[in-house]
Formats: sequence, structure tokens, C-alpha cells
Amino acid sequence: IDKLMQDHSMLAHLLGALRTAVEDGERAETIERHLGGVAAIMESHFRFEEREILAPLRALHLDRAVPDVLGPL
Repeated sequence: IDKLMQDHSMLAHLLGALRTAVEDGERAETIERHLGGVAAIMESHFRFEEREILAPLRALHLDRAVPDVLGPL
């Protein structure tokens, strides 16, 4: 959970910096660097989620449908 929260915080920071760069009219190269940082963190984050979260979720034995228990995924 801590790792997921850390990634979400980092993404929020990077997206904020990207927004500022776009709003300030930064050059395309600068925008591309910001997008590269966002892409790298997102790719790492999704791989982590797949590796660490999907297996435990699949192992759950629920009495009701997954959306009824966990909400929309």
C-alpha cells in the first residue's frame, strides 16, 4: 500500500509539473521530458500493480460478485 501511495503522489507531482509546463508555453522538448517522466512512473506502477495486487485479488474467495464487494475496478 505504501508503494502504491508513493507512486500516486509522484504521479500527481509529475502531472502538476507537466500542466505548469504546458500552461507556461514551454518548448516541445521540455513537454516531452515531462511526458517521459510520467510514462516511466506509470509503466513501473502498472507493472507493480499487476505483480503485487492481481494475484491476491484472484485468490479471494468471495460470496458475492467482485464488483459487489470491491466496487468498480
